[in-house]
Amino acid sequence: MTRIWLGLVMMVGMVASSGLSFAETHSEHVNWGKWSFDWEVRDNTGLAIRNVTYRDELVLAKASMPVVRVKYVKEQVWWNPFTWFGSRAESGRCGPFQDRLRWQDLVPIVNCGDQKVCMETSTQQNVKWLEVGIYARIGEYHLYQSWNLSDDGELRPVLHSRGLSCNTDHVHHPYWRFDFDINGNGMDQVFVHEEGGADRGWGPGWRKYTNERNDVKIPALNKSWLVRDQLNGHGVWILPGTGYVPLKDDGERDKFADLDVAIRRASASEDVPWSFGARGQLGYDEDNQGVQEQDVVFWYVAHMPHMAAMGPTKWLTLGPTLRVQR
Repeated sequence: MTRIWLGLVMMVGMVASSGLSFAETHSEHVNWGKWSFDWEVRDNTGLAIRNVTYRDELVLAKASMPVVRVKYVKEQVWWNPFTWFGSRAESGRCGPFQDRLRWQDLVPIVNCGDQKVCMETSTQQNVKWLEVGIYARIGEYHLYQSWNLSDDGELRPVLHSRGLSCNTDHVHHPYWRFDFDINGNGMDQVFVHEEGGADRGWGPGWRKYTNERNDVKIPALNKSWLVRDQLNGHGVWILPGTGYVPLKDDGERDKFADLDVAIRRASASEDVPWSFGARGQLGYDEDNQGVQEQDVVFWYVAHMPHMAAMGPTKWLTLGPTLRVQR
């Protein structure tokens, strides 16, 4: 599926966006193979998918990418006037940024009928795929966000990025929000599996989350996560991305974005545009609510390193894999 976006973006016309209002919503219902969902572009939360079913069973109430936080090695520091002068290119100082994709940031894709939301199908290794994507321009950045669905039950959220605001090394941190509602009954359970881990009653290496918490990838443990319905056992695996060339994986957390995974109890008041600013860490865990047999939200954070030596035209790509289990 990652082959499709390149052909689309290479032919995008560099035209201005339409200037539609911030709150305008664009959406469409899609039935494709065993999948059914609604895509939407609303507020500044990028391309989201809602009411996602696979083989007639609800999987996700909503999946979105509310923000891409960007941290440069050199920043403009408010208390240091020596960092205020000169252009970004000259000083090498800029950011941090909170990139949020809005309808007015989208550029029509020429070889997709000038649509701002493009759907394309492909077959790879005898598996059929559907890609739904948008192409956005924010300052010097080119961002292509897509949802890739396979006929055999995989869902891959992907971010492609290129461009330099400053000629300085930096890291893009996309935050994906998955509001699971497996089987539609609000009885979700969240597990983590660690290779070689102890048996805590769920089998070797398995651990169940009981309350809201943040978690991190540990390569030596090959962590993976499972959200499942307590009643019928159906679920979805969340697997860290294995990398798209030249990246090897979904990157490593740092002080600026210090988590890889966050588990929260779902709340309508939290299904809003990113509210923590460019420097703010993900919140919503102040009450440490229980998540056992609840409607849960699973946040996944990736870390895309962009070395300035790569230049502004090199596309970088990453994202996790969600795999339906029946």
